[in-house]
Amino acid sequence: MTDPIIKTVTVNCAPEKAFDVFVNRTSGWWPLDRHAVSAGAGKVALAVTIEPQVEGAVYETMHDGSRTDWGQVVEFEPGRKLAMTWHPGENAEVSTRVEVAFAATGDGQTEVTLTHSGWEVLGTDADDRRNSYNGGWETVFIARYAGACNESP
Repeated sequence: MTDPIIKTVTVNCAPEKAFDVFVNRTSGWWPLDRHAVSAGAGKVALAVTIEPQVEGAVYETMHDGSRTDWGQVVEFEPGRKLAMTWHPGENAEVSTRVEVAFAATGDGQTEVTLTHSGWEVLGTDADDRRNSYNGGWETVFIARYAGACNESP
């Protein structure tokens, strides 16, 4: 069994705002030039979208305007939790799971925890893919998302 990736960051805003930045302002903080399917072709993606509802699509608008699906929202509790299947650049049959939980700390801040699990679906590639995503989430979640929360009005 491959262990889940768990990343936690504390941001300087309420859970509702932290959730909004993650779900509705994704393209503003996501590194579209490096962590996107378009980046594999040396191009910058136009957007990343999370449709804000259960069964909503998670997708990239690629550099040429076409769409590639990354997953589907499976849990949606505004201000509390988002969970989605995750398969950027892959078929949905090899989806892992990304869950993001938002908890007020009592001092006007929010602890946000991202858990990426379900690596077993990737078979013999599970450990390598997990290791790659572990570093990727450092940039995407810890640096970029947290920065956007702390800077966003």
